[in-house]
Amino acid sequence: MKRELSRKAFHVASVALPVFAWLAPRPVALAVLLLIAVAALVVDVARLRWRWARYHFLRLTRTLLRPRERDGLAGATYMAVAYAGAFVALPTPHAVAAMLYNGLGDAAAALVGKRWGRHRTAWGKSWEGFGAALATNLGVGMAVGALDPRFPAAAVVAGAVAAAALEFAPLPLDDNLRVTLGGGAAAWLASALAWGSLTLPG
Repeated sequence: MKRELSRKAFHVASVALPVFAWLAPRPVALAVLLLIAVAALVVDVARLRWRWARYHFLRLTRTLLRPRERDGLAGATYMAVAYAGAFVALPTPHAVAAMLYNGLGDAAAALVGKRWGRHRTAWGKSWEGFGAALATNLGVGMAVGALDPRFPAAAVVAGAVAAAALEFAPLPLDDNLRVTLGGGAAAWLASALAWGSLTLPG
């Protein structure tokens, strides 16, 4: 539980990135997010290739890593890549919502599931955690929609449900990728259908 709290504290701290992306000029936000993603990939590749880099990396992060991350890309790297990808592919409000689904919704699912989860699936996730993610994601969508009319009610619902379901489902793709990109894409598609156009302003 202590390790999970530390990991999810990192998720919540990542909320600084969508807030920055919302407030900064889009080219500046895009440049920063891409730089972070590239830096994360460089660090991960270095520690997977060179023993000295691996040693120093694990000294700092050993208590945060899951076993599968020690021989593959770290979840933080997937998160950085997903955030940059969302901002490249989606209009700003949808990219920001996508990042918040991961930063807040995923954290809510894990923490509520660990602490209060009683009704569990065969793959270990709890329905209580799913409910927490869904409620958090709906709150994210309503906040974004209140600030930007390009994020209609259909996007609020579609994004929240998709992101919560993608966190909950036992899928092989890293959850930082599928929650961020899948939730954001669902919100964008719902917006496009509501607006009657697949081209929405950035």
